[in-house]
Amino acid sequence: MWVQRDGIEEQRRAGRADPSRFEGSRRRAYYRVAGILPIRLTPLAPGEVEAAVFDLSMPDPLCQPVGEGEEDTPLMARLRRIEEKLDLLLGVSPVDVPRQLSGRDRRSLVFSGSGLSIDVPWSYSQGDAYRVEILLPPPYARTLRAVAFAVRDPLPEVGPDGNRALPLALEHMDDDDRDALVAYSYDLQRFALRARNDVHGVSE
Repeated sequence: MWVQRDGIEEQRRAGRADPSRFEGSRRRAYYRVAGILPIRLTPLAPGEVEAAVFDLSMPDPLCQPVGEGEEDTPLMARLRRIEEKLDLLLGVSPVDVPRQLSGRDRRSLVFSGSGLSIDVPWSYSQGDAYRVEILLPPPYARTLRAVAFAVRDPLPEVGPDGNRALPLALEHMDDDDRDALVAYSYDLQRFALRARNDVHGVSE
């Protein structure tokens, strides 16, 4: 199930959030790595946060694997009927259906098992909430979902493209999703270490 880390949301509501303390505790718990991944951030209004957190406990129908021999099960037959009805509906009226993440959504980011930082073109404030979706490559091949909060206000520094770094705490996230994110970060660390060793002629 999803878990909440460090209680920054409650501290934010009470006006006691200390981003520097929060970020330090995260660094002690997880390693941060840089990567390029498909990611989507959706701003959440205060009244939408509770529903978004609840949604994390529900399976994502777009991401459920189908095992061998399952094509003829009653569940698959029902899903096919639903899909046919949706095809008919989509043919007669426009429906806003979020598309799956793909390579076109790749962005540079720094991340760990507890948070991430990504450059964004919009303004934000400490405590702003976002729905986060991240697509991990094979062998994980899964879309991670979380509800995250900005841990501080924007810094005055602006990049050459006019963007500012948005630091997010992954407050609410399924345990399996968080474990997959941590495992992938370990993979990136190993790849980077192997590359450095190859450059310096050091064997593992």
